[in-house]
Amino acid sequence: MAGNTATLAAGVARAVITPPVGVYLTGFAGRPPSTGVHDDLTATALVLAERDPAGVILEDSRVAIVALDLLGMYGDAIAPAIKREVERSSGIPPERVLLCCSHTHYGPVMHGEWEGGDAPDAVAYQAALPHHVAGAIATAAAALQPVTLAVGHGSVRAGINRRERKADGRLVLGQNPDGTLDSEVIVWRFDPLGETPVEPGAPAGWVQHAPEPLAIVVNYACHPVSLGGGTRLISADFPGVARDVVEHLAGGTALFLQGACGNINPSLMGPDWDNPRRLGHALGAEAARAALVAEPVNAVPLRLERRTAELPALMPSSLETARASVTQLEAESARLAVSGSLGQRWWNDGAVRRAHAALDAMERGTTLPPLEAPLSVLRLGDAALAANPSELFCEIGMSIKQHSPFAHTAIAGYTDAIIWYVPTRAAYPEGGYEVDRACRVAPEAGELIESISLELLRSLRGP
Repeated sequence: MAGNTATLAAGVARAVITPPVGVYLTGFAGRPPSTGVHDDLTATALVLAERDPAGVILEDSRVAIVALDLLGMYGDAIAPAIKREVERSSGIPPERVLLCCSHTHYGPVMHGEWEGGDAPDAVAYQAALPHHVAGAIATAAAALQPVTLAVGHGSVRAGINRRERKADGRLVLGQNPDGTLDSEVIVWRFDPLGETPVEPGAPAGWVQHAPEPLAIVVNYACHPVSLGGGTRLISADFPGVARDVVEHLAGGTALFLQGACGNINPSLMGPDWDNPRRLGHALGAEAARAALVAEPVNAVPLRLERRTAELPALMPSSLETARASVTQLEAESARLAVSGSLGQRWWNDGAVRRAHAALDAMERGTTLPPLEAPLSVLRLGDAALAANPSELFCEIGMSIKQHSPFAHTAIAGYTDAIIWYVPTRAAYPEGGYEVDRACRVAPEAGELIESISLELLRSLRGP
């Protein structure tokens, strides 16, 4: 299509990244090695780029979004290794690659210090993964073609707030139907753009589209834990089912981007493969509906900005609290040394180290070092994606979407790294698993992620 402005190009490709049977799964502590494959894990790469008015791809504008059926980019090695291989094979620099994990709890261990992470099969898998991901990106980059963008919105209650208050006052991982839930489904549909009118004499600007989309991005917030902690089969969980449904009903290649799901679990959970099937069909059908009626929006400019947020570390409320925490965790360590699983011991050992570090810092009158959180914001014309490396509470993600200067803003968690849970400030005095056991950052961390994300969004939007 001729014109005086830049247009968007896209390419998509998929690689199977299913680990070998026998590798340890991750996401729940204490599980024995995997015993089989229920469904394949994938890395789906979407490469985007601007074309100049003459139709030439502007290589410096290229951005790669990769949807990965993995728990997260844990540790300091795996994400940089993937990005180095991407740059070597396709020339896309590391800062223009977004590695977005679905957070499935039925995928391979990704860290050498985790349970089973130093076993030969896990080490071999971690070494091979960068090449598989880079290959998918290189294939997508080689297939760039002109596209248009349409955005759709829907709603489905596949998730439920999981912070349940029991009668005795305990806050547990359960179901809280009165708790906040982000039920929004956001869909980006990329359509191949024909270069000729549909028929002679068609109105000026009329374009011919391919019979089905090139790619469909689906954004939704819900933990992929629908099978509970007992299964030993490898699976993408309900996001994999939803992806298949979208591709069957709406066409193209689907990518699932996990949203701000820190306090959201599936509404169906337990050792029943009907759970991911039902949840995935519900989500996939709604995403396909939204894709089929999506409204065209401006697809350029294509811009990406990044900033590393320095998030204050979580510290005990007092020196007495710090000492009591060390005593309690060391007693737990002694008990687990006799009767605990490898996963339980690993989890407790980390908690003991952090408790000692916090106590030492308080005794010196200092604090723990801040956690670095790489934040990214992508602009596609009238649409935007705000990515972060955390298990962000849904209230924070919803607030970013509400206050974004873009009409269509998606949130991608578990991107490029992992800094564990980032609750709302109000959740800290309530406690619970996300605060007491799996949080590393101070109460202001969520507000910092929100404010910096919005600052980047406003910068990309311009005056």
